[in-house]
Amino acid sequence: MRVSLAEIKIRPGGRRVRLEQSVEVESLYIGRGPDNDLSLQGLTTSLHHATIRIASRHVYIEAAPGQELFVNGLPTSGERLAIDDEIHIGSWTLRLQAPASGEDLRIEYERRQPDEDARAALEQRTQLGIERGLFARRPLAWLALIVIGLGFLALPLFWPGLQSLWMTGPVLRGHAIIENDCGSCHDGLFQRVSNAACTTCHVDVRRHTPANLTLSGFEEMACADCHREHRGREVALQDQGDAFCVDCHEDLSRRLPNSELADASDFGSHHPAIRLAVIEEAGEPAQPMVWREGISENPGVEFDHHLHTSQVLYGPESEEWLDCGQCHQVEENGQAMLPIRFDRDCRRCHELDAGVPEFLGDSATSETLIHGDPAQARAQLRRFFTQQVFAGGELNDSQERAQRTHWIEKEVATADEELFFGEAGCALCHQILGGDVSDQSGEGLLRSVAPVRIQRDWIQHARFSHAAHATQACASCHPSAALRDPDGDPEEEPPRAQLGSIPYGLIDERPNLTAAESSADIMIPSIETCRTCHVGVADSTQQRIASACSMCHDFHDHRWTPMAGHKTEPDAADQPSD
Repeated sequence: MRVSLAEIKIRPGGRRVRLEQSVEVESLYIGRGPDNDLSLQGLTTSLHHATIRIASRHVYIEAAPGQELFVNGLPTSGERLAIDDEIHIGSWTLRLQAPASGEDLRIEYERRQPDEDARAALEQRTQLGIERGLFARRPLAWLALIVIGLGFLALPLFWPGLQSLWMTGPVLRGHAIIENDCGSCHDGLFQRVSNAACTTCHVDVRRHTPANLTLSGFEEMACADCHREHRGREVALQDQGDAFCVDCHEDLSRRLPNSELADASDFGSHHPAIRLAVIEEAGEPAQPMVWREGISENPGVEFDHHLHTSQVLYGPESEEWLDCGQCHQVEENGQAMLPIRFDRDCRRCHELDAGVPEFLGDSATSETLIHGDPAQARAQLRRFFTQQVFAGGELNDSQERAQRTHWIEKEVATADEELFFGEAGCALCHQILGGDVSDQSGEGLLRSVAPVRIQRDWIQHARFSHAAHATQACASCHPSAALRDPDGDPEEEPPRAQLGSIPYGLIDERPNLTAAESSADIMIPSIETCRTCHVGVADSTQQRIASACSMCHDFHDHRWTPMAGHKTEPDAADQPSD
């Protein structure tokens, strides 16, 4: 039914105003609760007081169980209503009026003015008897003020054990050991903590900017402006929310016109592309570069990810299907991956035998060729062949000794050739240098490998935790390294490699996705990949993660001088480290 409701209100000065609204309901529920169709405030009105309905073209009112209402001055629990009937519910008067066209019911209601005699009687009955004498309100107020002054101000001054009453709350977890020693941080009673008090303990906390950067108001800031104490054990001292960072960084280009940093205010909608540290020349320091499609590097080593993960390989004992975790292992802190080491990650399948099986045999002279130093590897080979020559005893004949020495050098040269260019030699992964004759000296150049520098800290100005992403498959962020062999049979894959498995599941070919077959391929994902799970704080949903600036970025930069050593001129410590 369609019900028209009109509330009559009396404005200051006695002017009556009419506020109308219309509702569409099956039955009109009346009461103090906000879930009623007609909400009537007042303690004499129950949460659910009465219901008005239309049945057989007649209007009926029914009181809720245990409630009382009046119709035309008479108490009732329910009855049929007629036009101009007056209903009293608590301190409210409702009048049933003739409905207009298109309406089923019209009700006018207003709050009655309380009876002054009844109000006075109520106040008389509820007096507490403290309006006069010693327990009047004024003497009690002064007494309370004196007790507070003595108990919370004067006594702690002379009884240090009570100074904990002055604390605004528990200190953070890291400072719990000095919680009861206010003097550890505060220089005096009710004095703000100074920067010097902080840097006395935190001697190696680094600056946010280089010492020669002049930013209005920044140098005058105190540690306590950002790091708020007494907020409880579970609060992170460094977590101030996005607003603290955005205050400067949303228009940093205006504040610092010469800055190379782009403006940023929200990870989901206003954040620059990821900047990577890329090794452009083997052995040289990494250079900053903005992420782009197809970006590549030159680490000085060759490796085919697709070959090692997409198919069965022949291991030292049997056929094997490798997964990412057999080479890439997370550091103990859960952040970056441990550096790849030949002896730990590669030697099991790629043994360096230099074509001399006896060298790696079970004899007393067997040993493992050193990886990474060709000179030491040659010394090992020379020692091995020398031991073979003199195994039968000393040689007294100088001519025979010279022949054996020549034989040793020939065998070392042959093994050296096999070591570098054999089927599983150094050239499989490295660029070989030397092995020919020098144009300057005319002497032969010993073989070596080109410098190798494998990047492990791609995003140097942000923090990323692999451990925090353990619920995601490697292919979620590095799909190029997890493509199936298009000629393989998925049914022959081990369970861990099948589509959808976490973390080492392989994926099918996709448009515009190329398998990583070269170590030059940089498989760090774009910011758009991150945004499939992470959004700005204001756009958080149950499906995606609200990501504040502090989730990935530290305020104190390890490249700059310590906060304790404020300087006006930069020194070597102020220069970015590699």
